[in-house]
Amino acid sequence: MGSSSPRFFRRRRVPRARNGTRLTLAALTASAVVAGLTTAAGPASAEPASLPEITPDYYKEAPAQDVEYTDGYYMVQLAADPIATYEGGEAGLAATAPDEGDTIDFSANEVEEYRDHLASERDQVIDSHDVDPAAEYDTVFSGFAAELTAAQAEELAASDGVISVVPDEIYQLDTATTPDFLGLEGEDGAWNEQFGDPEHAGEGVIVGILDTGVWPENPSLAPLPEPRPDQDVIDAKWNGECVEGEDEDPANNITCNNKLIGARWFDTRGVSADGYASPRDQNSHGTHTATTAAGNYQTDVTLDGEEFGTVSGMAPAARVSSYKVCWGGCAGADLVAGIEAAVNDGVDVINFSIGSLGTSEFVNSVSIAFFNAAASGVFVAASAGNSGPGSTVDHQEPWVTTVAASTHDQTFRSEFTYGDTTVKVGAIQGAGEYGIKLGADAALDDADPADAAACNADSLDPAKVEGFAIVCTRGNLFTDMANEVAAAGGAALVVRDVEDLGAGSVVTSQAVPTMHIGYTDGLALVEWIESTEDPTFSVTSSVRQEQNAPSMAAFSSAGPALSAGQNLLKPDVTGPGVEILAGVTPETSRGNDYAAMQGTSMSSPHIAGLAALLASANPEWSPMAVKSAMMTTAYTTDAAGNSIQRGGADATPFDYGAGHVDGAEMFDPGLVFESSPEQWIQYICGTAEAFKIGTTCDAYGSIEPSQLNYPSVTVSELTGVSEVTRTVTNVGDKKATYKPTINAPAGFEVEIDKKKLKLSPGESATYTLTITRTDAAYEEWAWGDVTWTEKKGNKTLHEVRSPLVVRPVELGAADEVTYSGASGSESLAVTAGFDGTLGASVSGLVASEVSTATLTDPDASGFPSDDPVESSHTVSYEFTTPADAALVRFATLDADHPEGTDLDLFVYAKEDDGSLTLVGNSASGGSNETVTLPGGYTFVVFVDEWDGPSPLESVLHTWVVPGSDEGNLAVDPAEQDVTVGSTAEVGLTWSGLEAGVRYLGSVDFNEGGEPVGSTIVNITP
Repeated sequence: MGSSSPRFFRRRRVPRARNGTRLTLAALTASAVVAGLTTAAGPASAEPASLPEITPDYYKEAPAQDVEYTDGYYMVQLAADPIATYEGGEAGLAATAPDEGDTIDFSANEVEEYRDHLASERDQVIDSHDVDPAAEYDTVFSGFAAELTAAQAEELAASDGVISVVPDEIYQLDTATTPDFLGLEGEDGAWNEQFGDPEHAGEGVIVGILDTGVWPENPSLAPLPEPRPDQDVIDAKWNGECVEGEDEDPANNITCNNKLIGARWFDTRGVSADGYASPRDQNSHGTHTATTAAGNYQTDVTLDGEEFGTVSGMAPAARVSSYKVCWGGCAGADLVAGIEAAVNDGVDVINFSIGSLGTSEFVNSVSIAFFNAAASGVFVAASAGNSGPGSTVDHQEPWVTTVAASTHDQTFRSEFTYGDTTVKVGAIQGAGEYGIKLGADAALDDADPADAAACNADSLDPAKVEGFAIVCTRGNLFTDMANEVAAAGGAALVVRDVEDLGAGSVVTSQAVPTMHIGYTDGLALVEWIESTEDPTFSVTSSVRQEQNAPSMAAFSSAGPALSAGQNLLKPDVTGPGVEILAGVTPETSRGNDYAAMQGTSMSSPHIAGLAALLASANPEWSPMAVKSAMMTTAYTTDAAGNSIQRGGADATPFDYGAGHVDGAEMFDPGLVFESSPEQWIQYICGTAEAFKIGTTCDAYGSIEPSQLNYPSVTVSELTGVSEVTRTVTNVGDKKATYKPTINAPAGFEVEIDKKKLKLSPGESATYTLTITRTDAAYEEWAWGDVTWTEKKGNKTLHEVRSPLVVRPVELGAADEVTYSGASGSESLAVTAGFDGTLGASVSGLVASEVSTATLTDPDASGFPSDDPVESSHTVSYEFTTPADAALVRFATLDADHPEGTDLDLFVYAKEDDGSLTLVGNSASGGSNETVTLPGGYTFVVFVDEWDGPSPLESVLHTWVVPGSDEGNLAVDPAEQDVTVGSTAEVGLTWSGLEAGVRYLGSVDFNEGGEPVGSTIVNITP
């Protein structure tokens, strides 16, 4: 979707932006971007299958390949465990991992001795390979970051004591009356009920903010009254410092106080020349997140000279420590350094409003650092991302709490008057009178008026803009449009919708006063401007007004999560992330200390602040207990009692996870779902990313991802029947009896093996859910929940609710297998989701058609996917494919090209009029690129050399697999009886293949002649 909602989280575009290979933990290249079949390959019908719709936001991951090392920045992970998870084993070195419920004792001798040991091992690797580290780590990550040549990276990866050498990734930022909305404010609110007074809420807790830094003079970070009743607690845990900075202008350095107790900055890539060489925030993002999480209680807000009441952070008595890790983008090496510093410093909670886009992978250097932070007792809140719905959710690791964004119960509206018309618009600043122009009428002479209409970068003429309010069509980020208008000297920005989005106006603070007008009102405004000489309008001061809430923000990223076989529900919860008024930097906000922003960047610090409250009230709780308390007490209805909405329809758990957090109910969850670092390892080992942690899986074993003891239950491939086990622990102070209520997903029956749980304080119990499909549609997600209730008479004391998300399939089978040999035999194991006869047949095998071309002058500026043309570094081929083809695949391979070659693949469908429509692309690092599509179309395939030798002999493989048996692959048996949930074996035998040729085919499964799935078969003799 093309939402123009203000956001800091950038979408990946096609072709894929090359800002560094995606971060991983072992020797891999970036994954191929694959356009897959819209349905499973199988016996073809007379009509060709539909093609995938490729939009500029299309992005899908395939399994990762081996690394192609190039010069650049890398994260080097050493074999030794970091301090946070070292459980002993080295002679003479005691364990340093904290016991469950405890944190690391950094003053202990064993910690210092093990830190010295790690330093010695690290120095040995550094010295032996003659590298210059940019950062070194030992607490949450064992290793270092460094700029390496390709040869150094390859040499390090092959050396003893090194687990992985992976390219550093550049992450992006995910960019006030919410305390009352969350149940914190008021006489009966949680601040009073739990802490006696709002000014004591969050005492004894330190919140670490990893972001763009901090503006220490913000009133929400002013010193707390002395003496502090929690000072002894803070002194006992705090190991950090306030690093003033090294900026040439001393005014850009900082000082701390008893509220902002710590600040650091990290710059492994030497980019501080582009900003303050200090922890000072030059962006506003870090100050906004810090003050949202833990800003002082009821700080007065003035905007453009007008009073706007007061704002409070979620945990107003908590202390703040800021870690500046972002300089436009956020280098992975700086992020790991910031996480390491925060844990060493003694923070209890980390907020991470930063992301890298939701992909099929979740194990990388940053997530491993968070793994070890959580293992040492630190709660981590992270933003879900601002890429809208459709499997875009970020931060899919279970040890992090992932936060979606939704509205709260108040907004700001202004009266916008032009001519004889007055309409309500979303605005919070900018009262006054303005001359007004359409962006298209203010275009530079050599600019496309359509670009200027949308206020695209470098499209507006300052001579035409200066002093005017400019009307821009919605499509870009509000921030980008406002910056373009401000740079051209404009006085204000009016954003108008170009379609009826059925949603309220956006309220946001930007570089110029910004007003947002809806579709119908916007059309009338344009008509009036075009018919009026010297048009002007006026806008009134903003008025706070109530609205029904929550509803999901259009920009909020959603599931299903792509990692772990889609067997973990993410996001975990939703919280306020729209029109959030909090602290900013005056330099970016026209002298104001406060501004309204929106994004999952804004919802995440709400959860971080609430976690600080829970940690203050329950210092013995683990991060997973805190997460569980928020999830099981969350709600899924709005203030009117209806289901939470998204875009005019009922939202689902893929939008909000367990629901909207309840800041009052979370303090008394009754039961919690705990999980340990050992179980997190087993979880990783049960996913496709097990290889990233090597022999660790041999020691710990694995679990199916759906079996992780998580507050939600997700089963993505239910073949008839599935059993899922969970364990709950009573965190109440009394013995309690809980009984279950099951709201089964539509088309399923759900049974539970325990009719009641009787638990003493601290006692745990395990139960098993049996989920059986009845008549649910295959391949369709369905949701319900399981709620454990404690009652006393007719009074409900606790309700512990777990979302239940399932998707049935007719057959569980591997998507793709690869074998070798001119002849041979193997067997495929499949799981049936039906009672009946399972049929198996063969399509293919066929040899690849090889096309070659000489390419020169590789060009890293990218392939013009919206206007594809041949060039010296790009060749195209045309293929007409029959409608009865089972599948069509195009691929380039590393094995066919010299080391260091980077090819990209773009596939278009050729229309009857000769126009081309992009239907698939693969643009990863290296040359292993694959696009798989249905037959029945004419395809034009472009092979582009991004990097590599010149000249290069490029090789393209094409397979058009017929929907028939070619006589060289056989299955046995062709039919067999199966029952729901049973495992069947299908034998494969192939022969007569030519050496040196690559073959492709598929095994196609059916029930009663109807396709139920397939497995693609690769054979390389």
